[in-house]
Amino acid sequence: MHISVIIITRDERPRLRLCLASLARQTVCWQRDAELIIVDDGSTPAVGPPEIPAALPTPRLIRHERSRGRSAARNAGAGVASGDRLLFLDGDVLLSPEASARHAKLGPDELGRGEQRHLRGTRFFRDPRSGEPWPGKESLVRSLGDLSSRLVTERMIEELSFDCWVERSEAAIYPGAAPRRLYELEMSALRARSAPYAEWMAAAGHNFSVPRAAFEDVGGFNEEISLNEHRELALRICRRGARVLAVEGAISIHITHREGWRDPLAGDDGWQTVFARHHPLETQVLLRFWRSLAGDRSIAPGEQLLTLEAADALLRQRARFDVPWPQPAG
Repeated sequence: MHISVIIITRDERPRLRLCLASLARQTVCWQRDAELIIVDDGSTPAVGPPEIPAALPTPRLIRHERSRGRSAARNAGAGVASGDRLLFLDGDVLLSPEASARHAKLGPDELGRGEQRHLRGTRFFRDPRSGEPWPGKESLVRSLGDLSSRLVTERMIEELSFDCWVERSEAAIYPGAAPRRLYELEMSALRARSAPYAEWMAAAGHNFSVPRAAFEDVGGFNEEISLNEHRELALRICRRGARVLAVEGAISIHITHREGWRDPLAGDDGWQTVFARHHPLETQVLLRFWRSLAGDRSIAPGEQLLTLEAADALLRQRARFDVPWPQPAG
């Protein structure tokens, strides 16, 4: 088995159905080269057979009666996986047909970040297939008028070229100038391979793949955090000499929802404390980078980090004295 596709989901049944419809168009040979694992992290009602398209093989379904968080959910999926590579997805994305196959081609010391985009016209819908609004958004949705250009249905996914969804979408996981700028900086550094010590900072929460052996060697995701947990995992694996690569053509499109984007500086689950306890230097650099991009005036102009290359230079300089990183290959 080459690749295990692991989806974590909670209370997003309409979007999950659309996600699975896109997986039915993958070019990999399911059951021979790829397997599908769905972790239902406490959905009400539970995820079941109605969500699974007939074109997909029966997935391995793991159910948590109560939500245990994203890190624990991903670890549960990885724990039953048999693929050489683990591809992590969220249940609210459309995946390009060749994405799984492109991730599967990566080497044993390579972490893969696919290209990420978002659909803006779906964020006010509980169900993007019908345009049913979220509670409290009824009048706003009525004001939009004809919703036909905003809807996403299983039939559309089956019949339309994925290029049509790319045309409807924009770069970055969430809409807005700040997410787009961060995404562009991360992807440009990965494509240029210009920031080896800071590549872990460009790890992604979904459309992100890791070799199963490397994942198991470091103990998987840190279940104490469910925000920026993917960066913390990538940091530990990269410390052993792995690299993060941009996987061109492996595109995921986020079907945006009411929550908007998650501010990476938010500390609602105490991730910064946990991160700093294990990686004090890297936490300082990561936060300085994000705060520099946010225009934090408490950071002197000469101390700002406005690119991953600048973060890499600081990590490289400090690591000579404080943190003995192995030199990444390549």
